[in-house]
Amino acid sequence: MRLRIRFSKMGKVRFVGHRDVARIVERALRRCGVPITYSEGFSPRARMSFGLALPTCYESEAEYLDVPLDPDSIIDGQIACTGWGQGKLHNPQQMQAALSEALPTGFDVVALTVEPKGGRSLQETVVSCGWKFDILGAVTQEVEEAIERALASSEIETERKKKNELVRENIRYGVHDLRMDGESERGPIVVAELSAKPRVIRPSELVDVLAPGAEMGIARRTHQWIENDGQRQEPLMLSKSLQLKEYS
Repeated sequence: MRLRIRFSKMGKVRFVGHRDVARIVERALRRCGVPITYSEGFSPRARMSFGLALPTCYESEAEYLDVPLDPDSIIDGQIACTGWGQGKLHNPQQMQAALSEALPTGFDVVALTVEPKGGRSLQETVVSCGWKFDILGAVTQEVEEAIERALASSEIETERKKKNELVRENIRYGVHDLRMDGESERGPIVVAELSAKPRVIRPSELVDVLAPGAEMGIARRTHQWIENDGQRQEPLMLSKSLQLKEYS
């Protein structure tokens, strides 16, 4: 069995890197007494499998984590806690609340479920990501026109560093959706769905295309999409009653 966890990362914690996030989450799991399993060998490590790594300085409302559990720890649908939580039984809703409380401000567990272990890892199954980002000081009409040109073209050329060299690459194949979504106090807001295969395309790569010379403001990952039996879906859906922080 395993826990599949969906959590958000908002505000100042966007400056926390992926490795530090992993350590923060591991401490929260231990504090709540989640019966996690460990690797073997001289230096055992907690077994955790994250979805696609989030770039530092990006926000997210769709981060995913799989945590293998001791199979003997599931009793009548409840999780038997260990360590600091020894003797407690939590159902998934109670464990979700406990983990949110154990995490620092800016992190929030927005969905959690216990499910059978198996299948491909999250990193292998995610095919695209949803994004929302603004562009500092850009002119909305000019960005709208740039979006129209990009979608009408067979090429969207961007520049990125590869093996310490700048290379130009056509990423049109990986831009599945691109549109305006109003304005923030920083500039026009753009919504995009970008491919995660054969490589992850980031919103920052589109900024020079949409507003040459401008800088990206705050970028937020809104979805990680997988395909299951030909249908696109999220690894774990949000509760209908949950309201995430508005983009501003």
